[in-house]
Amino acid sequence: MTTYDSIDDWRIRINGHEHGVPHVHVEFRDGSRISVAIATRQVLVGGVTPAKRLKEALADIEANEAKYLGEYRRLNP
Repeated sequence: MTTYDSIDDWRIRINGHEHGVPHVHVEFRDGSRISVAIATRQVLVGGVTPAKRLKEALADIEANEAKYLGEYRRLNP
């Protein structure tokens, strides 16, 4: 598992031994969790409010797509 700290409201986690489309887990300070497809930024599981919080996390995933995808592939060959 690899964890990337980001804004103090959330962090990105990538697990090994995963299945399905390459994705990251976003964990919010209040305990909310979502799974997001790296390439499309589609929320696969979960939800978070307000929308601004989700928008910030999705922008980070877009900006770091290559890094997150590379790490996902390293952990899930």
